[in-house]
Amino acid sequence: SLFDHKGSTRFTYTTLSVFVPRTNVRMESLGRIDCFKFNINFWKFLGVWPETKSCYYAFYSKIFTFAFTFLYVILPTVNLAYIPPVMDIFVEEMMFYFTEVIGLFKVLTMLLTHEKIVNILKVLQSDLFHPESSESVEIINKAKIFIVKYWKFIATVSVTSNLTHVLSPLIVHLLLSVELQLPLCNYFFLPKNIKDTFIYPLYLYQCFGIHMQMWYNVNFDSFILGLMILVIAQLEILDLKLRTITDRCAKLYIKRKQNDTEVLTKLNQALQHYNELGRFCNLIQDVFSIALFMQFGIASCIICVCLFRFTLPAPWQYYIFLGTYILVMIFQILIPCWFGTRIIEKSQLLKFSVYSCDWTCQSRIFRSSLKIFSERANRPITLIAGKMFALSLGTFTSIMNSAYSFFTLLRHMQTRDDMD
Repeated sequence: SLFDHKGSTRFTYTTLSVFVPRTNVRMESLGRIDCFKFNINFWKFLGVWPETKSCYYAFYSKIFTFAFTFLYVILPTVNLAYIPPVMDIFVEEMMFYFTEVIGLFKVLTMLLTHEKIVNILKVLQSDLFHPESSESVEIINKAKIFIVKYWKFIATVSVTSNLTHVLSPLIVHLLLSVELQLPLCNYFFLPKNIKDTFIYPLYLYQCFGIHMQMWYNVNFDSFILGLMILVIAQLEILDLKLRTITDRCAKLYIKRKQNDTEVLTKLNQALQHYNELGRFCNLIQDVFSIALFMQFGIASCIICVCLFRFTLPAPWQYYIFLGTYILVMIFQILIPCWFGTRIIEKSQLLKFSVYSCDWTCQSRIFRSSLKIFSERANRPITLIAGKMFALSLGTFTSIMNSAYSFFTLLRHMQTRDDMD
């Protein structure tokens, strides 16, 4: 049945119309995953690419991910017990700690769901993503170009921001002979004499590690966004198919029986396209649901902590850093929610697309199939994070409201402590 029980976002599928053999119309493959070439190359370097079978690469992957992911989070976790009871120091340490935890969950997602990620890449090269008309080719190409441009933009901004943050302490140290500060975590659990002795190795380790964390985030987030953009492109192609499903037959003035067969064939192809697209969205949700849930929850905490840090004294340069950092966290939530809303809207429009064709003169089976599909399309395709909330602008608004509510609570507690 096209309808599932309990109103969940999962889909169960059968063909709406009578079975008509699908014509095998395929154009030359456009290389659906070439828009993710940057992501794949960096995943190989970062040790999380799932398809490499070499034993040497497996060893490299374990060493690299342990040194710059697991150990990179373990050390700040131990450090939490040694942070001095000073509010501004505690807030700064927690702000970066939350960011490292987000990176850890993204790496775990890549390592634990590698088979499903491979399936996603295979689906991208399947019949579902092979356009069958010049208009479809144009839609897919625009989506691919946008994905590549978005990756380049995010990478440029991230590298610039990251280098500014990690190099400024070193520049100040070399030019003004100021004590070198570690850019990420102060490692309060280390004795001061040991930390002073190994300050440069520790600094280099943190600089390189934070740079690798940045690349984990850039490639993970841009990959999810790219998949969502391709889903939107497929919904646009499906919209085009449904609107023009009877055009060719009307122009050719072919016999009624032959017309019914050809129209039913095209309708069957469109409905199979819709079914396959729903399965693809379920696969995306299975892989990235938990990671997105953790990212949204922890990013909300980071926004709250950053807002609270604004109320504490600091140099003006630090306020500039806080402002840019909080904007990055906001966009990390906003962009998936924005495109999630676009998926919802595009899938809802399909119920109107089916009645934009010349359906009134078609067969009873055709009209019945359109009616059932229209009912199904009333419940849009939605991506769910953590099986709790949809990727939508409404979710973004709720998260921002929660972050601000926690900020006002912390601010109230701080004011009460100051009065005491």
